Amino acid sequence: MYFSQTLEQSAAEKSCECLKKLTVLNDENYQNCISTSLTESLMVGDVKGNMKKIGTVKGMKLTLEKVYTMIENNCVLDPSNEIDQKKEIFYGSSPNHEANISYNIGKDFMEQGNYEWAVKSFEKALEHDQLFVIAYDDLGLSHRRLDHFDEAISYYKKSLAIFPEGDFALMNIAAVYNLQEKYATSNEYYAKLIQYQPQNPEGYYGFGRNLSFLGDYENALRYMIKAHKIYGREKSDYEAHSLQMIKVIYSQMKEKGSEKDFLRIAKENGLDIKQ
Repeated sequence: MYFSQTLEQSAAEKSCECLKKLTVLNDENYQNCISTSLTESLMVGDVKGNMKKIGTVKGMKLTLEKVYTMIENNCVLDPSNEIDQKKEIFYGSSPNHEANISYNIGKDFMEQGNYEWAVKSFEKALEHDQLFVIAYDDLGLSHRRLDHFDEAISYYKKSLAIFPEGDFALMNIAAVYNLQEKYATSNEYYAKLIQYQPQNPEGYYGFGRNLSFLGDYENALRYMIKAHKIYGREKSDYEAHSLQMIKVIYSQMKEKGSEKDFLRIAKENGLDIKQ
């Protein structure tokens, strides 16, 4: 497989890079980024074809509409650091000394694979501090490792009641519902993860994977491409996983006779795949 870009895709990616560097995002700066990026993209690849494409008012309008749509669908601007600041608070130690001692003992049990005793230690920590978010999270994880899925969900929900934006609880409760084959419910939490952590590829990957289980292959592909792009930017080993899922979705769509739809959606989302 190899990937190529259209004029619109190149302009959209360059525009996104420009927008992310802005300290003040207003309409004027937004338009300047797109105008500059489109001009730069005209000189790349099929220059003659690019110039012909925007050579009329109608052609320019259609090109800009596609660029705007691609930016809207694929460009995730850095959110405020408010959630990161909350994470420092809620994912930190407890103000209660006894709670921290019990929690640390529980972590030691987890590292040893002794999840039954880890559960007891985390429960003890919560007796001393009922707002200890990471204790709820690790209590949920311990129950998950013991295949106590309902208990795990219960503790993740308690964590999220205190810190709704918590990515650890959101990812793990979504994963547990996935294990229970409750894919739509799982995606409710992946959607929240995407909302709160738009740069986290796990939300898009999990959402797309669940959609593939539900048979919504077209939207599954859209979300999997988003995950794949982020993994690629991060140079993550999971880039291979998302590519494998894209290939699986391709096989599923091809089997249904929807190969052309696969290629169209891939191209629309900046992944022009040819075999």
